[in-house]
Amino acid sequence: MNGPPPDAVGRLAQYVLIPRIAAPGLSVVALRTNHDPAVALILVLLIMMALNYLALRYWTLLKRARRPLVLVLDQGVALIALGLAGLGTPMVLYVVAGGVLAGLIHRARPVLAVSLAGALTYGVLLVFQAGYVPGGSDFHTTITLPALVLAAGPAGVALRRLLNEQERTASQLWKLRRTAAVREERLRVARELHDSLTKDLHGVWLLSQTLRSSLERGDLRSAREAAGVIGETAEGLAGQSRVVIQGLRENGSSSLVQALQERAGVAIAGHPLSVEVHDERKSPRAGPDAAGRSTMLAVTSEALHNVVKHAQAHLVTLTLAASGGEVVLQITDDGRGFDVSAGHPGHFGLLGMTERANRSGGGLQVTSSPGMGTTVRLVLPGHG
Repeated sequence: MNGPPPDAVGRLAQYVLIPRIAAPGLSVVALRTNHDPAVALILVLLIMMALNYLALRYWTLLKRARRPLVLVLDQGVALIALGLAGLGTPMVLYVVAGGVLAGLIHRARPVLAVSLAGALTYGVLLVFQAGYVPGGSDFHTTITLPALVLAAGPAGVALRRLLNEQERTASQLWKLRRTAAVREERLRVARELHDSLTKDLHGVWLLSQTLRSSLERGDLRSAREAAGVIGETAEGLAGQSRVVIQGLRENGSSSLVQALQERAGVAIAGHPLSVEVHDERKSPRAGPDAAGRSTMLAVTSEALHNVVKHAQAHLVTLTLAASGGEVVLQITDDGRGFDVSAGHPGHFGLLGMTERANRSGGGLQVTSSPGMGTTVRLVLPGHG
């Protein structure tokens, strides 16, 4: 799940500062190419370039300077510099970018007022600056550029409102997704408790009644059998509890392979057993949905629990593959194996794994033979 939306207005404003940094420097180059400019003008342009660089570097300070006086001073200095440098210099870009920046930062009314004043000032400069008299200037200088100066501020305001609305929508969507994720996690935990712990606890209660009846009858053999099954079930409950706790700790952001490795580490902790995980998928994004992922991790934990308890294995290999819209996890051990037709000491766990796979729209197959190890093959619908 992604985080809350970023400050899109702030990022755009920082991008707008880039031409405001470049324009004074380009103007200095243009002025020195055409004629020998005044040293004071060059110094002013370099100071403006440095101030805009500082504004870009320390953007958070500029965000706080949302006062009309700052807006008036900024655009006023920009127009004066434009008049001194000339309308044919890149300082026009500086003024236009300043209008957009003002619209992104300040309220609409002062921005509109300053934009109108800037366009009028540009017109005055156009009339009185040598070489730019009405009828003697080109279309872009007399029409396009003043229109840009006038429209830059309102354009910035419109962009700010649009981006703010998008951020509000994205923030609401993120909150809804977060709420849905929490609800889904609660349902998953409830299913885990119902499907595993609750059923087995009820089974322990029934076995305790059997144990009590056997002791009352003096049937020690039946009592020992019931006690053994109770102990085995309790051990399984402990393992299932660890699986549930591990699932609660997972944040869902880790890759599927990493999650399998973590589950395997928990399952074999304290046992002389090695686990290898092989990823044969063409794309790491190919995998089951959230429910299928939970099923795959639970099956992995249960299968490894059976290996630790019954298989006497040294190596377990987890192979993850995807093809034809399906995701396949194969868990193979080099243990003693068993006769599938004759049943397995951990048959209740196998039954639970099969039920999980079926509920997730997939299937589970177990193949084994004495002395040849065991393979558990889980197939789930895939996407990505």
